[in-house]
Amino acid sequence: MPVAVPGGRTVRRLVRRLCRPPVRAAFASAAASAGPEPAPDPVALTERRLLGLHPGLVRHAGHLAGVRDDLLSWQARDANLGEVAGALDAAGLDYALVPGHGFRHRLAIRPGDRAAVLESCVAAFADQPVYFELLGHGRELGLNPAEGLPALVAAVERVPEPEPAGAAEPAEPPEPERVKGLRVFRPSVTTGRTLYYGADHGCELEFWDADAEGSGAVASIDETPFGSWLPSLETSASVRIADRDVPVLGLLAGTFPGDIDFPIDAVITWVDDTDERWQQRRAGALAAAEPELRLDAADHRYRNRDELRYCLRSIASYAPWVRRIFLVTDDQVPAWLDTAHPGVTVVAHRELFADPGVLPVFNSHAIETQLHRIPGLAEHFLYFNDDLFLGRPVRPQSFFLGSGLPRVVRNSRTVPPGGRSTADSVYTAAQKNARAVLLDAFGRIYPQILSHSPYPLCRSLLAASAERFAAGLAATGRSVFRSAADLPPITLALYAAHATGQAVDARLEHFYAVTDRPGELDRLADLLGRRWADTFCLADGGGGEVPAEEQGRVLAAFLRDYFPVASPYELAPPAGPGSAGAAGPD
Repeated sequence: MPVAVPGGRTVRRLVRRLCRPPVRAAFASAAASAGPEPAPDPVALTERRLLGLHPGLVRHAGHLAGVRDDLLSWQARDANLGEVAGALDAAGLDYALVPGHGFRHRLAIRPGDRAAVLESCVAAFADQPVYFELLGHGRELGLNPAEGLPALVAAVERVPEPEPAGAAEPAEPPEPERVKGLRVFRPSVTTGRTLYYGADHGCELEFWDADAEGSGAVASIDETPFGSWLPSLETSASVRIADRDVPVLGLLAGTFPGDIDFPIDAVITWVDDTDERWQQRRAGALAAAEPELRLDAADHRYRNRDELRYCLRSIASYAPWVRRIFLVTDDQVPAWLDTAHPGVTVVAHRELFADPGVLPVFNSHAIETQLHRIPGLAEHFLYFNDDLFLGRPVRPQSFFLGSGLPRVVRNSRTVPPGGRSTADSVYTAAQKNARAVLLDAFGRIYPQILSHSPYPLCRSLLAASAERFAAGLAATGRSVFRSAADLPPITLALYAAHATGQAVDARLEHFYAVTDRPGELDRLADLLGRRWADTFCLADGGGGEVPAEEQGRVLAAFLRDYFPVASPYELAPPAGPGSAGAAGPD
Protein backbone atom coordinates (compact mmCIF):
# COMPACT_ATOMS: atom_id res chain seq x y z
CA MET A 1 0.00 0.00 0.00
CA PRO A 2 1.52 3.39 -0.94
CA VAL A 3 2.62 5.62 1.96
CA ALA A 4 2.26 9.39 1.74
CA VAL A 5 5.54 11.21 2.49
CA PRO A 6 5.32 14.74 3.95
CA GLY A 7 7.04 17.71 2.34
CA GLY A 8 10.72 18.53 2.75
CA ARG A 9 10.39 21.10 5.53
CA THR A 10 8.15 18.81 7.55
CA VAL A 11 10.59 15.93 7.15
CA ARG A 12 13.53 18.07 8.28
CA ARG A 13 11.58 19.30 11.28
CA LEU A 14 10.66 15.71 12.20
CA VAL A 15 14.27 14.57 11.83
CA ARG A 16 15.46 17.45 14.03
CA ARG A 17 13.04 16.46 16.76
CA LEU A 18 13.73 12.73 16.62
CA CYS A 19 17.48 13.24 16.60
CA ARG A 20 17.60 15.79 19.40
CA PRO A 21 20.60 14.98 21.63
CA PRO A 22 19.96 13.13 24.84
CA VAL A 23 19.75 14.90 28.16
CA ARG A 24 23.34 14.84 29.23
CA ALA A 25 24.34 16.20 25.84
CA ALA A 26 22.35 19.35 26.62
CA PHE A 27 24.62 19.98 29.58
CA ALA A 28 27.73 18.92 27.71
CA SER A 29 27.11 21.27 24.79
CA ALA A 30 26.49 24.20 27.13
CA ALA A 31 29.74 23.47 28.96
CA ALA A 32 31.72 23.02 25.76
CA SER A 33 30.69 26.45 24.47
CA ALA A 34 32.22 28.09 27.55
CA GLY A 35 35.77 27.09 26.70
CA PRO A 36 38.16 24.35 25.63
CA GLU A 37 38.00 22.59 29.03
CA PRO A 38 34.57 20.89 29.34
CA ALA A 39 32.89 21.27 32.69
CA PRO A 40 32.42 18.10 34.75
CA ASP A 41 29.29 16.16 34.00
CA PRO A 42 26.77 17.37 36.62
CA VAL A 43 25.14 13.96 36.76
CA ALA A 44 28.48 12.33 37.54
CA LEU A 45 29.16 14.92 40.24
CA THR A 46 25.79 14.30 41.83
CA GLU A 47 26.27 10.53 41.75
CA ARG A 48 29.72 10.88 43.30
CA ARG A 49 28.19 12.87 46.16
CA LEU A 50 25.43 10.30 46.61
CA LEU A 51 28.00 7.50 46.83
CA GLY A 52 29.57 9.37 49.72
CA LEU A 53 26.23 9.74 51.46
CA HIS A 54 25.13 6.12 50.86
CA PRO A 55 28.17 3.80 51.00
CA GLY A 56 26.04 0.70 50.29
CA LEU A 57 25.17 1.79 46.75
CA VAL A 58 26.51 -0.02 43.71
CA ARG A 59 26.56 0.99 40.08
CA HIS A 60 24.38 -1.18 37.86
CA ALA A 61 22.84 -0.61 34.42
CA GLY A 62 24.28 2.91 34.39
CA HIS A 63 22.62 3.97 37.66
CA LEU A 64 23.34 3.97 41.36
CA ALA A 65 21.32 1.17 42.91
CA GLY A 66 20.63 -0.08 46.39
CA VAL A 67 21.28 -3.77 47.06
CA ARG A 68 18.00 -5.46 47.99
CA ASP A 69 17.35 -9.17 48.24
CA ASP A 70 13.89 -8.81 49.74
CA LEU A 71 11.84 -6.95 47.10
CA LEU A 72 9.35 -8.70 44.88
CA SER A 73 8.51 -6.97 41.60
CA TRP A 74 5.17 -5.50 42.71
CA GLN A 75 6.71 -4.33 45.99
CA ALA A 76 9.35 -2.34 44.08
CA ARG A 77 6.63 -0.62 42.03
CA ASP A 78 4.55 0.12 45.13
CA ALA A 79 7.59 1.45 46.98
CA ASN A 80 8.26 3.98 44.21
CA LEU A 81 4.64 5.10 44.32
CA GLY A 82 4.80 5.38 48.10
CA GLU A 83 7.85 7.64 47.99
CA VAL A 84 6.36 9.92 45.35
CA ALA A 85 3.00 10.13 47.13
CA GLY A 86 4.80 10.95 50.39
CA ALA A 87 6.67 13.84 48.75
CA LEU A 88 3.47 15.25 47.23
CA ASP A 89 1.56 14.87 50.49
CA ALA A 90 4.33 16.68 52.39
CA ALA A 91 4.07 19.57 49.92
CA GLY A 92 0.28 19.67 50.17
CA LEU A 93 -0.17 18.91 46.47
CA ASP A 94 -3.15 17.11 44.98
CA TYR A 95 -2.73 14.02 42.83
CA ALA A 96 -4.90 11.11 41.74
CA LEU A 97 -4.16 7.54 40.72
CA VAL A 98 -5.22 6.67 37.17
CA PRO A 99 -6.20 2.96 37.38
CA GLY A 100 -5.87 0.39 34.64
CA HIS A 101 -2.64 1.84 33.27
CA GLY A 102 -0.63 -1.36 33.18
CA PHE A 103 2.19 -2.22 35.54
CA ARG A 104 3.60 1.20 36.41
CA HIS A 105 1.55 3.35 38.74
CA ARG A 106 0.32 6.56 37.08
CA LEU A 107 -0.57 9.72 38.97
CA ALA A 108 -2.46 12.63 37.41
CA ILE A 109 -1.26 16.11 38.41
CA ARG A 110 -3.63 19.06 38.18
CA PRO A 111 -3.00 21.74 35.52
CA GLY A 112 -0.74 24.47 36.84
CA ASP A 113 0.94 22.34 39.52
CA ARG A 114 3.96 21.25 37.49
CA ALA A 115 6.42 23.77 38.95
CA ALA A 116 5.32 22.96 42.50
CA VAL A 117 5.67 19.22 41.86
CA LEU A 118 9.18 19.65 40.49
CA GLU A 119 10.09 21.74 43.53
CA SER A 120 8.67 19.15 45.92
CA CYS A 121 10.61 16.36 44.22
CA VAL A 122 13.88 18.27 44.50
CA ALA A 123 13.22 18.93 48.17
CA ALA A 124 12.27 15.34 48.97
CA PHE A 125 14.92 13.48 46.99
CA ALA A 126 17.93 15.83 46.78
CA ASP A 127 20.14 13.52 48.82
CA GLN A 128 18.66 10.24 47.63
CA PRO A 129 19.63 7.83 44.81
CA VAL A 130 16.31 8.46 43.07
CA TYR A 131 16.16 9.15 39.34
CA PHE A 132 13.75 11.21 37.27
CA GLU A 133 13.11 10.32 33.66
CA LEU A 134 11.53 13.19 31.75
CA LEU A 135 8.62 12.16 29.57
CA GLY A 136 7.24 13.64 26.38
CA HIS A 137 4.41 12.24 24.35
CA GLY A 138 5.47 8.65 23.68
CA ARG A 139 9.17 9.27 24.28
CA GLU A 140 11.75 9.72 27.03
CA LEU A 141 13.54 13.07 27.07
CA GLY A 142 16.32 12.44 29.55
CA LEU A 143 17.21 11.28 33.03
CA ASN A 144 18.77 12.83 36.11
CA PRO A 145 18.85 12.63 39.92
CA ALA A 146 16.74 15.20 41.76
CA GLU A 147 19.51 17.74 42.28
CA GLY A 148 19.73 18.59 38.60
CA LEU A 149 16.04 18.27 37.82
CA PRO A 150 15.19 21.99 37.27
CA ALA A 151 18.24 22.54 35.06
CA LEU A 152 17.44 19.37 33.12
CA VAL A 153 13.87 20.50 32.42
CA ALA A 154 15.13 23.91 31.33
CA ALA A 155 17.73 22.37 29.05
CA VAL A 156 15.19 20.07 27.40
CA GLU A 157 12.67 22.85 26.91
CA ARG A 158 15.14 25.47 25.69
CA VAL A 159 14.08 26.80 22.30
CA PRO A 160 16.74 25.72 19.78
CA GLU A 161 18.39 28.27 17.55
CA PRO A 162 16.56 28.62 14.22
CA GLU A 163 18.24 27.08 11.21
CA PRO A 164 19.57 29.51 8.62
CA ALA A 165 17.22 30.13 5.74
CA GLY A 166 17.95 28.12 2.61
CA ALA A 167 18.07 29.58 -0.85
CA ALA A 168 14.83 27.93 -1.93
CA GLU A 169 12.68 28.33 1.17
CA PRO A 170 12.68 30.17 4.51
CA ALA A 171 13.55 28.30 7.67
CA GLU A 172 10.72 27.32 9.96
CA PRO A 173 11.05 28.22 13.63
CA PRO A 174 11.96 25.06 15.56
CA GLU A 175 9.35 23.72 17.94
CA PRO A 176 10.35 23.61 21.61
CA GLU A 177 10.16 20.33 23.49
CA ARG A 178 7.82 20.06 26.48
CA VAL A 179 8.20 17.90 29.55
CA LYS A 180 4.77 16.33 30.09
CA GLY A 181 5.59 13.96 32.90
CA LEU A 182 8.15 12.29 35.14
CA ARG A 183 9.00 8.65 35.72
CA VAL A 184 10.42 8.39 39.24
CA PHE A 185 12.34 5.36 40.47
CA ARG A 186 14.82 4.27 43.10
CA PRO A 187 16.96 1.58 41.41
CA SER A 188 17.70 -1.64 43.23
CA VAL A 189 19.57 -4.81 42.35
CA THR A 190 20.02 -8.14 44.10
CA THR A 191 23.34 -9.21 45.57
CA GLY A 192 23.99 -11.55 42.66
CA ARG A 193 23.20 -8.76 40.14
CA THR A 194 20.66 -10.98 38.35
CA LEU A 195 17.48 -9.05 39.20
CA TYR A 196 17.28 -5.30 38.65
CA TYR A 197 14.40 -2.91 39.21
CA GLY A 198 14.80 0.35 37.33
CA ALA A 199 12.66 2.67 35.25
CA ASP A 200 10.34 -0.19 34.33
CA HIS A 201 9.21 -0.18 37.98
CA GLY A 202 8.98 3.59 38.27
CA CYS A 203 5.99 5.69 39.25
CA GLU A 204 4.77 8.07 36.53
CA LEU A 205 3.61 11.61 37.22
CA GLU A 206 1.61 13.08 34.35
CA PHE A 207 1.16 16.85 34.14
CA TRP A 208 -2.39 17.29 32.84
CA ASP A 209 -3.28 20.33 30.73
CA ALA A 210 -6.12 22.75 31.25
CA ASP A 211 -8.99 22.48 28.82
CA ALA A 212 -9.17 25.29 26.26
CA GLU A 213 -12.72 26.00 27.43
CA GLY A 214 -11.53 26.35 31.00
CA SER A 215 -13.36 23.27 32.27
CA GLY A 216 -11.92 19.86 33.03
CA ALA A 217 -8.42 18.68 32.15
CA VAL A 218 -6.64 16.89 29.32
CA ALA A 219 -4.26 13.96 29.79
CA SER A 220 -0.91 15.03 28.40
CA ILE A 221 0.55 11.60 27.60
CA ASP A 222 -1.79 8.59 27.76
CA GLU A 223 -5.53 8.36 27.40
CA THR A 224 -8.01 7.07 29.96
CA PRO A 225 -11.00 4.78 29.28
CA PHE A 226 -12.92 7.97 28.49
CA GLY A 227 -10.23 9.34 26.19
CA SER A 228 -7.91 12.27 26.88
CA TRP A 229 -10.41 14.75 28.33
CA LEU A 230 -12.09 14.48 31.71
CA PRO A 231 -14.50 17.08 33.08
CA SER A 232 -12.98 16.75 36.55
CA LEU A 233 -9.91 15.49 38.37
CA GLU A 234 -11.77 15.15 41.65
CA THR A 235 -11.22 11.99 43.70
CA SER A 236 -13.96 9.98 45.32
CA ALA A 237 -12.21 6.82 46.51
CA SER A 238 -8.82 5.53 47.54
CA VAL A 239 -6.80 2.32 47.38
CA ARG A 240 -4.29 1.06 49.90
CA ILE A 241 -0.79 0.95 48.38
CA ALA A 242 2.54 0.95 50.20
CA ASP A 243 0.83 1.48 53.58
CA ARG A 244 -0.96 4.65 52.48
CA ASP A 245 -4.34 5.54 51.06
CA VAL A 246 -3.84 6.74 47.50
CA PRO A 247 -6.72 8.79 46.04
CA VAL A 248 -8.24 7.54 42.78
CA LEU A 249 -9.77 9.66 40.03
CA GLY A 250 -13.47 9.52 40.78
CA LEU A 251 -14.54 9.16 37.15
CA LEU A 252 -12.30 6.10 36.80
CA ALA A 253 -13.13 4.44 40.11
CA GLY A 254 -15.81 2.19 38.60
CA THR A 255 -15.55 -1.13 36.80
CA PHE A 256 -14.94 -1.06 33.05
CA PRO A 257 -15.52 -3.92 30.57
CA GLY A 258 -11.90 -5.07 30.60
CA ASP A 259 -11.50 -4.93 34.37
CA ILE A 260 -11.21 -8.14 36.37
CA ASP A 261 -13.41 -7.86 39.45
CA PHE A 262 -13.62 -11.56 40.31
CA PRO A 263 -11.13 -13.60 42.39
CA ILE A 264 -8.53 -15.73 40.62
CA ASP A 265 -6.74 -18.57 42.37
CA ALA A 266 -3.81 -20.77 41.34
CA VAL A 267 -3.58 -24.56 41.45
CA ILE A 268 -0.23 -26.37 41.34
CA THR A 269 0.19 -30.14 41.11
CA TRP A 270 3.32 -31.45 42.82
CA VAL A 271 5.02 -34.66 43.92
CA ASP A 272 8.21 -35.41 45.82
CA ASP A 273 9.88 -38.36 44.13
CA THR A 274 12.52 -38.58 46.87
CA ASP A 275 9.90 -39.72 49.40
CA GLU A 276 10.57 -43.41 50.11
CA ARG A 277 6.93 -44.16 50.95
CA TRP A 278 5.86 -42.61 47.64
CA GLN A 279 8.51 -44.68 45.84
CA GLN A 280 7.13 -47.85 47.39
CA ARG A 281 3.58 -46.98 46.38
CA ARG A 282 4.70 -46.26 42.82
CA ALA A 283 6.71 -49.49 42.57
CA GLY A 284 3.73 -51.50 43.79
CA ALA A 285 1.40 -49.83 41.29
CA LEU A 286 3.83 -50.50 38.43
CA ALA A 287 4.07 -54.16 39.37
CA ALA A 288 0.27 -54.44 39.32
CA ALA A 289 -0.24 -52.54 36.04
CA GLU A 290 -1.87 -54.43 33.21
CA PRO A 291 0.91 -55.48 30.80
CA GLU A 292 -1.18 -54.82 27.67
CA LEU A 293 -1.56 -51.10 28.46
CA ARG A 294 0.84 -48.64 26.88
CA LEU A 295 1.94 -46.50 29.83
CA ASP A 296 4.19 -43.52 30.41
CA ALA A 297 5.63 -43.84 33.90
CA ALA A 298 9.10 -42.54 33.11
CA ASP A 299 11.18 -41.26 36.03
CA HIS A 300 11.61 -37.80 34.49
CA ARG A 301 7.87 -37.19 34.94
CA TYR A 302 8.45 -36.91 38.68
CA ARG A 303 12.09 -35.80 39.01
CA ASN A 304 12.97 -33.60 41.99
CA ARG A 305 14.57 -30.28 41.02
CA ASP A 306 13.03 -27.79 43.47
CA GLU A 307 10.89 -26.19 40.74
CA LEU A 308 7.96 -25.72 43.12
CA ARG A 309 9.83 -23.18 45.23
CA TYR A 310 10.50 -21.04 42.18
CA CYS A 311 7.06 -21.51 40.68
CA LEU A 312 5.69 -20.02 43.92
CA ARG A 313 8.23 -17.20 43.76
CA SER A 314 7.15 -16.37 40.22
CA ILE A 315 3.50 -16.12 41.26
CA ALA A 316 4.30 -14.09 44.37
CA SER A 317 6.41 -11.60 42.42
CA TYR A 318 4.60 -11.29 39.11
CA ALA A 319 0.94 -12.06 39.87
CA PRO A 320 0.11 -10.44 43.22
CA TRP A 321 -3.54 -10.46 42.15
CA VAL A 322 -3.73 -14.25 42.71
CA ARG A 323 -5.97 -14.66 45.74
CA ARG A 324 -4.95 -18.07 46.98
CA ILE A 325 -2.71 -20.96 45.93
CA PHE A 326 -3.81 -24.60 46.19
CA LEU A 327 -1.04 -27.19 46.19
CA VAL A 328 -2.33 -30.62 45.15
CA THR A 329 -0.14 -33.47 46.48
CA ASP A 330 -0.07 -37.17 47.31
CA ASP A 331 -0.06 -36.58 51.10
CA GLN A 332 3.25 -34.73 50.82
CA VAL A 333 4.34 -31.29 52.00
CA PRO A 334 7.72 -29.70 51.20
CA ALA A 335 9.72 -29.09 54.37
CA TRP A 336 10.28 -25.43 53.51
CA LEU A 337 6.61 -24.55 52.87
CA ASP A 338 4.86 -22.33 55.42
CA THR A 339 1.58 -24.21 55.61
CA ALA A 340 0.26 -21.66 58.12
CA HIS A 341 0.33 -18.91 55.51
CA PRO A 342 -3.29 -17.97 54.69
CA GLY A 343 -2.48 -17.66 51.00
CA VAL A 344 -1.56 -21.31 50.45
CA THR A 345 -3.56 -24.50 51.03
CA VAL A 346 -2.29 -28.07 50.64
CA VAL A 347 -4.88 -30.48 49.18
CA ALA A 348 -4.19 -34.22 49.41
CA HIS A 349 -5.35 -36.55 46.64
CA ARG A 350 -7.46 -38.50 49.14
CA GLU A 351 -9.38 -35.28 49.95
CA LEU A 352 -9.87 -34.49 46.28
CA PHE A 353 -10.92 -37.65 44.46
CA ALA A 354 -14.63 -38.43 44.37
CA ASP A 355 -13.66 -42.10 44.69
CA PRO A 356 -10.57 -42.34 46.93
CA GLY A 357 -10.59 -46.09 46.26
CA VAL A 358 -8.80 -45.51 42.94
CA LEU A 359 -5.76 -44.11 44.75
CA PRO A 360 -2.85 -44.00 44.56
CA VAL A 361 -2.50 -42.51 41.10
CA PHE A 362 0.68 -41.29 39.44
CA ASN A 363 -1.01 -39.79 36.40
CA SER A 364 -1.42 -36.02 35.99
CA HIS A 365 -4.39 -36.66 33.66
CA ALA A 366 -6.18 -38.54 36.43
CA ILE A 367 -5.51 -35.75 38.93
CA GLU A 368 -6.75 -33.14 36.47
CA THR A 369 -10.15 -34.85 36.23
CA GLN A 370 -10.71 -33.82 39.87
CA LEU A 371 -9.44 -30.22 40.02
CA HIS A 372 -12.91 -28.68 39.98
CA ARG A 373 -13.60 -30.53 43.24
CA ILE A 374 -10.98 -28.59 45.27
CA PRO A 375 -12.81 -27.18 48.33
CA GLY A 376 -12.81 -23.38 48.42
CA LEU A 377 -11.35 -22.97 44.92
CA ALA A 378 -12.52 -19.86 43.07
CA GLU A 379 -14.52 -20.21 39.88
CA HIS A 380 -11.56 -18.77 37.93
CA PHE A 381 -8.09 -20.13 38.45
CA LEU A 382 -4.72 -20.69 36.76
CA TYR A 383 -3.46 -24.26 36.63
CA PHE A 384 0.30 -24.79 36.89
CA ASN A 385 2.49 -27.83 36.71
CA ASP A 386 5.50 -27.03 38.84
CA ASP A 387 7.72 -26.69 35.78
CA LEU A 388 5.70 -23.65 34.68
CA PHE A 389 6.76 -20.16 35.68
CA LEU A 390 5.74 -16.56 35.21
CA GLY A 391 8.70 -14.77 33.65
CA ARG A 392 7.73 -11.13 34.20
CA PRO A 393 4.77 -9.12 35.51
CA VAL A 394 1.48 -10.29 34.03
CA ARG A 395 -2.05 -8.93 34.36
CA PRO A 396 -5.12 -11.06 35.01
CA GLN A 397 -6.38 -9.78 31.64
CA SER A 398 -3.66 -11.89 30.02
CA PHE A 399 -5.63 -14.99 31.07
CA PHE A 400 -9.28 -13.93 31.32
CA LEU A 401 -11.63 -11.42 29.73
CA GLY A 402 -13.49 -9.04 31.99
CA SER A 403 -16.57 -11.14 31.23
CA GLY A 404 -14.83 -14.14 32.80
CA LEU A 405 -14.07 -16.11 29.63
CA PRO A 406 -10.68 -17.88 29.64
CA ARG A 407 -8.14 -16.82 27.03
CA VAL A 408 -6.74 -19.96 25.40
CA VAL A 409 -3.14 -19.99 24.16
CA ARG A 410 -2.41 -22.57 21.48
CA ASN A 411 0.97 -23.94 20.54
CA SER A 412 2.22 -23.94 16.94
CA ARG A 413 2.88 -27.65 17.34
CA THR A 414 0.20 -29.88 15.83
CA VAL A 415 -0.92 -33.42 16.54
CA PRO A 416 -0.32 -35.67 13.48
CA PRO A 417 -3.45 -36.43 11.47
CA GLY A 418 -5.10 -39.81 11.62
CA GLY A 419 -6.35 -42.03 14.38
CA ARG A 420 -4.40 -43.37 17.33
CA SER A 421 -1.81 -46.01 16.46
CA THR A 422 0.78 -48.08 18.29
CA ALA A 423 3.48 -45.91 16.74
CA ASP A 424 2.26 -42.88 18.72
CA SER A 425 3.78 -41.89 22.01
CA VAL A 426 1.43 -41.99 24.97
CA TYR A 427 1.26 -38.17 24.90
CA THR A 428 0.38 -38.05 21.19
CA ALA A 429 -2.16 -40.85 21.57
CA ALA A 430 -3.97 -38.97 24.33
CA GLN A 431 -4.05 -35.79 22.21
CA LYS A 432 -5.49 -37.76 19.30
CA ASN A 433 -8.14 -39.13 21.64
CA ALA A 434 -9.14 -35.59 22.60
CA ARG A 435 -9.23 -34.44 18.99
CA ALA A 436 -11.54 -37.31 18.00
CA VAL A 437 -13.90 -36.69 20.93
CA LEU A 438 -14.08 -32.96 20.18
CA LEU A 439 -14.79 -33.62 16.49
CA ASP A 440 -17.58 -36.00 17.39
CA ALA A 441 -19.11 -33.58 19.92
CA PHE A 442 -18.77 -30.26 18.07
CA GLY A 443 -17.91 -31.02 14.46
CA ARG A 444 -14.68 -29.03 14.77
CA ILE A 445 -11.10 -30.24 14.28
CA TYR A 446 -8.57 -29.00 16.82
CA PRO A 447 -5.16 -29.94 15.40
CA GLN A 448 -2.98 -27.82 17.73
CA ILE A 449 -1.92 -28.67 21.23
CA LEU A 450 -2.35 -26.12 23.98
CA SER A 451 0.68 -24.09 24.93
CA HIS A 452 2.31 -25.62 28.01
CA SER A 453 1.91 -22.43 30.01
CA PRO A 454 -0.34 -21.65 32.99
CA TYR A 455 -3.84 -22.69 31.92
CA PRO A 456 -6.78 -20.32 32.61
CA LEU A 457 -9.67 -22.45 33.80
CA CYS A 458 -13.13 -22.25 35.33
CA ARG A 459 -14.52 -24.79 37.75
CA SER A 460 -17.81 -24.75 35.88
CA LEU A 461 -16.12 -25.57 32.57
CA LEU A 462 -14.28 -28.53 34.07
CA ALA A 463 -17.48 -29.74 35.71
CA ALA A 464 -19.40 -29.41 32.42
CA SER A 465 -16.67 -31.32 30.60
CA ALA A 466 -16.75 -34.06 33.25
CA GLU A 467 -20.47 -34.43 32.66
CA ARG A 468 -20.40 -34.25 28.84
CA PHE A 469 -17.51 -36.70 28.50
CA ALA A 470 -18.32 -38.71 31.62
CA ALA A 471 -17.30 -42.18 30.45
CA GLY A 472 -13.92 -41.22 28.99
CA LEU A 473 -12.92 -38.90 31.84
CA ALA A 474 -14.09 -41.33 34.49
CA ALA A 475 -11.83 -43.97 32.95
CA THR A 476 -8.97 -41.48 32.84
CA GLY A 477 -9.56 -40.68 36.52
CA ARG A 478 -8.97 -44.36 37.31
CA SER A 479 -5.84 -44.55 35.14
CA VAL A 480 -2.99 -45.02 37.61
CA PHE A 481 -0.30 -44.05 35.08
CA ARG A 482 -0.47 -42.07 31.87
CA SER A 483 -1.99 -44.31 29.25
CA ALA A 484 -2.55 -44.23 25.51
CA ALA A 485 -6.26 -44.54 26.31
CA ASP A 486 -6.37 -41.33 28.40
CA LEU A 487 -8.34 -38.22 27.61
CA PRO A 488 -6.32 -35.09 28.59
CA PRO A 489 -8.85 -33.20 30.76
CA ILE A 490 -7.43 -29.68 30.35
CA THR A 491 -7.23 -29.91 26.56
CA LEU A 492 -10.74 -31.30 26.46
CA ALA A 493 -12.28 -28.67 28.74
CA LEU A 494 -10.66 -25.63 27.12
CA TYR A 495 -11.32 -26.71 23.55
CA ALA A 496 -14.90 -27.65 24.44
CA ALA A 497 -15.28 -24.16 25.90
CA HIS A 498 -13.76 -22.67 22.76
CA ALA A 499 -16.14 -24.64 20.53
CA THR A 500 -19.16 -23.40 22.48
CA GLY A 501 -18.15 -19.73 22.70
CA GLN A 502 -17.04 -19.94 26.33
CA ALA A 503 -13.33 -19.29 25.67
CA VAL A 504 -11.38 -17.12 23.25
CA ASP A 505 -7.98 -17.26 21.61
CA ALA A 506 -5.05 -15.36 23.09
CA ARG A 507 -1.31 -14.96 22.78
CA LEU A 508 1.45 -14.82 25.36
CA GLU A 509 5.20 -14.49 24.97
CA HIS A 510 6.16 -18.02 26.00
CA PHE A 511 9.48 -19.83 26.24
CA TYR A 512 9.68 -23.63 26.21
CA ALA A 513 12.80 -25.67 26.79
CA VAL A 514 13.38 -29.41 27.15
CA THR A 515 16.22 -29.66 29.62
CA ASP A 516 17.94 -32.76 28.24
CA ARG A 517 18.90 -30.92 25.05
CA PRO A 518 22.16 -28.89 25.11
CA GLY A 519 20.87 -26.25 22.71
CA GLU A 520 17.81 -25.65 24.89
CA LEU A 521 19.91 -25.10 28.00
CA ASP A 522 22.08 -22.63 26.09
CA ARG A 523 19.00 -20.45 25.54
CA LEU A 524 18.51 -19.93 29.26
CA ALA A 525 21.19 -17.25 29.42
CA ASP A 526 19.26 -15.07 26.96
CA LEU A 527 16.03 -15.61 28.87
CA LEU A 528 17.70 -14.59 32.13
CA GLY A 529 19.41 -11.57 30.62
CA ARG A 530 16.44 -10.12 28.75
CA ARG A 531 13.50 -11.51 30.75
CA TRP A 532 11.31 -11.22 27.69
CA ALA A 533 8.89 -14.11 28.33
CA ASP A 534 5.53 -13.72 30.06
CA THR A 535 5.64 -17.42 30.92
CA PHE A 536 8.13 -20.22 30.48
CA CYS A 537 8.36 -23.97 30.89
CA LEU A 538 11.42 -26.03 31.75
CA ALA A 539 10.25 -29.48 30.70
CA ASP A 540 12.22 -32.41 32.03
CA GLY A 541 13.19 -34.58 29.05
CA GLY A 542 13.77 -38.28 29.19
CA GLY A 543 16.65 -38.37 26.71
CA GLY A 544 20.29 -38.83 27.55
CA GLU A 545 22.01 -35.99 25.64
CA VAL A 546 22.56 -34.12 28.92
CA PRO A 547 23.00 -36.24 32.07
CA ALA A 548 20.32 -35.71 34.69
CA GLU A 549 22.89 -34.46 37.20
CA GLU A 550 24.13 -31.78 34.83
CA GLN A 551 20.57 -30.74 34.01
CA GLY A 552 19.93 -30.37 37.73
CA ARG A 553 22.98 -28.17 38.27
CA VAL A 554 22.15 -25.89 35.35
CA LEU A 555 18.51 -25.51 36.32
CA ALA A 556 19.28 -24.93 39.99
CA ALA A 557 21.64 -22.08 39.14
CA PHE A 558 19.26 -20.61 36.56
CA LEU A 559 16.22 -20.66 38.84
CA ARG A 560 18.14 -19.14 41.77
CA ASP A 561 19.36 -16.36 39.49
CA TYR A 562 15.96 -15.74 37.89
CA PHE A 563 14.00 -15.77 41.16
CA PRO A 564 16.45 -14.72 43.90
CA VAL A 565 13.79 -13.20 46.18
CA ALA A 566 11.99 -15.58 48.52
CA SER A 567 8.20 -15.79 48.44
CA PRO A 568 6.09 -15.25 51.55
CA TYR A 569 5.20 -18.96 51.44
CA GLU A 570 8.70 -20.10 52.43
CA LEU A 571 9.85 -20.85 55.95
CA ALA A 572 13.47 -20.35 54.91
CA PRO A 573 15.45 -19.79 51.71
CA PRO A 574 17.49 -22.62 50.18
CA ALA A 575 20.52 -23.69 52.18
CA GLY A 576 22.83 -23.38 49.16
CA PRO A 577 23.67 -24.78 45.74
CA GLY A 578 23.13 -28.32 46.94
CA SER A 579 19.74 -27.73 48.54
CA ALA A 580 16.93 -30.04 47.57
CA GLY A 581 13.26 -29.39 47.10
CA ALA A 582 10.70 -31.29 45.10
CA ALA A 583 9.47 -31.37 41.56
CA GLY A 584 6.26 -32.54 40.03
CA PRO A 585 5.09 -34.32 36.90
CA ASP A 586 5.20 -32.58 33.56
